[in-house]
Amino acid sequence: MPGLDMDIDRLEKVVRMTGERALLDAKVNGTSIVYYDPERQTIVRHYPNGYIETVRGAGEVD
Repeated sequence: MPGLDMDIDRLEKVVRMTGERALLDAKVNGTSIVYYDPERQTIVRHYPNGYIETVRGAGEVD
């Protein structure tokens, strides 16, 4: 479908901007954000100062 590519591009932009906004909010509030990092294949906690720590590996259970 011709318009589908544009919709996917817009969706990717919104997702990226949402993450950027979450990090800005975390900086203002002195907190962190948690998300899945596909490059590391793990869940990470990202602090406003740029530090990223592994929360748990993909597939790990308590």
